[in-house]
Amino acid sequence: MNQGMPTIEPNVTTLEVETPACAVCPHPWATHDRIAMRFCTATTTENHSRGCVCR
Repeated sequence: MNQGMPTIEPNVTTLEVETPACAVCPHPWATHDRIAMRFCTATTTENHSRGCVCR
């Protein structure tokens, strides 16, 4: 009776690390400069519905 323990292999399909996304625009938060940070923060805080500052 030499039964091995079942193993669970991680299902890793990419090497990408998830970065926090911006709630306003399609860009990752880490790529925002000061102006973009202020713009997106104000857009979220004040419930504006406007596009991205990069446009």
